[in-house]
Amino acid sequence: MIGRLWLLACGQVRVRVTGASLTRFLNLCAAQGITLRQMDRTAWNELHATLSIRDFRTLRRHMGRTGCRVHILRKRGLPFLAARLRPRTALWGGAVFAAALCWLLGTHVWAIQTEIAPAIDETAVMQQLSEMGVHIGMPIKDLNTRQIRWKMMQLQPNITFFSLNLRGNSLTVVAYGSTDPPEVLDEHAVTKMVATRDGVVTQVRALEGQPMVQAGDAVQTGDTLISGLVEPTREGGKYRTAHAHGTVQAYTTHTVQAARPLTEQSKRYTGKIRHQYALVMGNKRLNFYIGSGIAGGTCDKIITTRHFWLSDSVVLPVALVTQTYTFYEREPTTRTAEDVRVAMLSRALGETAADIDGMVTSHSETLTEQNGAAVLYLTVHAEEQIGTEAVDDSTVPEENAEMEQVP
Repeated sequence: MIGRLWLLACGQVRVRVTGASLTRFLNLCAAQGITLRQMDRTAWNELHATLSIRDFRTLRRHMGRTGCRVHILRKRGLPFLAARLRPRTALWGGAVFAAALCWLLGTHVWAIQTEIAPAIDETAVMQQLSEMGVHIGMPIKDLNTRQIRWKMMQLQPNITFFSLNLRGNSLTVVAYGSTDPPEVLDEHAVTKMVATRDGVVTQVRALEGQPMVQAGDAVQTGDTLISGLVEPTREGGKYRTAHAHGTVQAYTTHTVQAARPLTEQSKRYTGKIRHQYALVMGNKRLNFYIGSGIAGGTCDKIITTRHFWLSDSVVLPVALVTQTYTFYEREPTTRTAEDVRVAMLSRALGETAADIDGMVTSHSETLTEQNGAAVLYLTVHAEEQIGTEAVDDSTVPEENAEMEQVP
């Protein structure tokens, strides 16, 4: 198979040899080292054979000594194909362009996708990667994933997992992590638990320290719930200090006041829609419209980007950007307090519940209209954990023991 492909690449000629001296012709070929393949004798004075271009040129120099005539029947191989295609410059230009495009697609990064957790600032991560040289159009050979990963973990301490996955010419940035943990005091420091808000204590669970309240006690913000100064547990014992921690559950009340105007500007779409197109090639953008692409504040702008892919892992360095503008007119809309009641109550409850370290038990609300606005008064009752750590500056009491003399 490989031999046949090599012969086709070098070129071969199928010839017809006629004459009364075929024996002299064969002896000449043997003497000159001319190889004849696929010989077929069709008549007593006719012979068909295949030989290479090199052997054919050698044969032409010695044909006068054989008394035979040679006619070319068929030409096959790459040299003859190239000769026929030589005048077609557009075809050769297309082949060169295709080869250059294949090289460009296979050696550069032309798409960057992200899988970044919401707790991580995606804009900051991509900006730092750009400063490290990771961008669309960069050579794949310059992508040092180990070094970039090490630098990114140093620049973003809250990232717990980071990787750059290269598939074809598409790069995927994967980053997972969490928000900064709350500041925790030194575990060996003397601390106490204080109340973060007013409430009525329902349960005290002191893991370390001296409980200062019990179920049913009313506390105010800043009151000590669990002290770091622990009383002696036996007669003759001594006070000691501790790193107080635990949980204190309490009934709490949250009061929220919110207002919303009843006359608002609403959108009325006019039916006018305008499209603008742009072509992005690598890092270059070619706009097919005149102007900046900013249509003002009386329209909705939607941008869609369509990438062109050859396969799941090979993307072309070309993308079509479509900007769609849907125009509208502003007109005043007047509503009643009941119309906005559900929306106001849902938003207020959601924001309040987000600040509660526990569960909402009940709520009551009052909605009124004042000066053209809906005013909501919301009272939320909850049971939550109200204890937080703080530095305890209590000191150990001095012991004034009197010496007793035994008579």
